[in-house]
Amino acid sequence: MFKKLIKSLKKGIDKKSFLKLTEKIYPGFDFDSVIDILKFQGLPLEIKDNKVYLSTAIRPYQDFIYTIVDLEVNNSKPKEGQIIEIGAVKLKNFEVVDEFSSLIYTKEVPKYVTVVTGIDSDMLKNEKSQKEILEKFRLFLGDSIFVAHAADFDYNFLASQFEKENLGYLLNRHLCTISLAKKTIKAPRYGLKYLKEELKLPEEIDHRALSDARSAKEVFLKAIQKLPKNIKTAEDLIEFAKPNKNKS
Repeated sequence: MFKKLIKSLKKGIDKKSFLKLTEKIYPGFDFDSVIDILKFQGLPLEIKDNKVYLSTAIRPYQDFIYTIVDLEVNNSKPKEGQIIEIGAVKLKNFEVVDEFSSLIYTKEVPKYVTVVTGIDSDMLKNEKSQKEILEKFRLFLGDSIFVAHAADFDYNFLASQFEKENLGYLLNRHLCTISLAKKTIKAPRYGLKYLKEELKLPEEIDHRALSDARSAKEVFLKAIQKLPKNIKTAEDLIEFAKPNKNKS
């Protein structure tokens, strides 16, 4: 739905073209309102020389806020499951400026999830609903760049829960620390547990959201130090961090 819009925004588009590309998604809204909605849903935009751009396409990657996110869920299928814990670390100038951590209410937690995470239904019985927590997390995330270890899972699961709770779309630019680490860090394996050992990272509790987000943050910072010199903008970084396509 947004692919054509984002592709155009990387190069910059005039206001008329912008409204034409967004009219089916946001019918009846004026230019300023659409800009505000997209920004609220995480798309970093700016207007320059009467054109609308993705900020990440025209500004250095050092200028951005990055939010490293980890989710614990009670079922890996978004339609059947929900988030039971969310943890995040926010970086500005590659320094920690804030953290977010919350358990989330659900009636049932499968035994295998409890074995892996240590989270059971008794721990969640007095917690707030997923919708309440996601409303807060939306504000915490803002239009920062979303970072996660195995980001496709975390990002897509979170996006599905936003839509399930009628909280709109998740449009933040995002990247994965697994594929980024594979291109910048030599290691025999790239799971978070193994990278923690390989890089001698601070001890954290495995499979708890904030602890894993903190560990992924350390991997991200190590990788950033070893970027090729041709990485200039945040979009360069996002593109560089994409997994290599398998050659047929």
